[in-house]
Amino acid sequence: MSIRLHSGAWEAELRPEIGGALAALRWRGRDVLRPMPAGATSPLDSACFPLVPYCNRIRDGAFAWLGDEVQLPANFPPEPHSLHGFGWEQPWRVESQAEFKCALVHEHAGLGPRPWKRALTAWPWAYRAEQRVRLGPKGCAITLDLSNRSNVPMPAGLGLHPYFPRGPETRVQFAANGMVAVGPDLIPTGEFAADDLLADWEEGTPLPPQTVDHCFLLWGGRASIADDRGTISLAARGAPMLHVFAPADGGALCLEPVSHMPDALNQDPAGMIALPPGCTASLQLWISAE
Repeated sequence: MSIRLHSGAWEAELRPEIGGALAALRWRGRDVLRPMPAGATSPLDSACFPLVPYCNRIRDGAFAWLGDEVQLPANFPPEPHSLHGFGWEQPWRVESQAEFKCALVHEHAGLGPRPWKRALTAWPWAYRAEQRVRLGPKGCAITLDLSNRSNVPMPAGLGLHPYFPRGPETRVQFAANGMVAVGPDLIPTGEFAADDLLADWEEGTPLPPQTVDHCFLLWGGRASIADDRGTISLAARGAPMLHVFAPADGGALCLEPVSHMPDALNQDPAGMIALPPGCTASLQLWISAE
């Protein structure tokens, strides 16, 4: 099932059944996000997909929250970790649709009210996620909401995982206040580095030759990607961190606005949103081009 949106020079395509993913975003016929190949069925091949109810990796899928021990299944073999939450693995329901906007919903039933009756081998908290995509004269706005439908506070994380076109001339610019150091398993080491250790992002820089798969702290909510065709600009709210993924093979470029760092449930629980019952956390991303 494909949903197509149009507004002026902007057009988008969504694939709700593939993790609520965007399949394309174009301005004046130019790909602002990497287009999803025809016949692809994985969100990892999409233009953008939502991250709920947490972002990036949870080490070995295990963590504790308010006295409960949770063990999630590994979902990205051969890695032993749990990655990117569950929204990207599930079909989303179309809640509403118009020519220039649509709303998609993903719901997770959880294990019922706490105290739970069995071992926590799945995410026990019930939640509802809604993703709204809207095109307008200035570009594309994506809003991601996460609502706690359980009877106790839930650890909550939100993010978006957009893929941008990348070439040898691509330059990336953003300001940050530090970078999370990671080990070979891409789990944080507990140390932090200067934000310009890999490249001078604040001045605008070509991508470094080594793989970047790092989370940047307090990035200010704005970034740009420039090449010989023009500039793509990002602005985000509700995302104090920016995760940059740019593999050495040149095959991808992701600037992911996220609400917490990798493995925050183990290493920075205070960085997770402790979402009370009945409450909603929200993240927004605006994408424009010139």
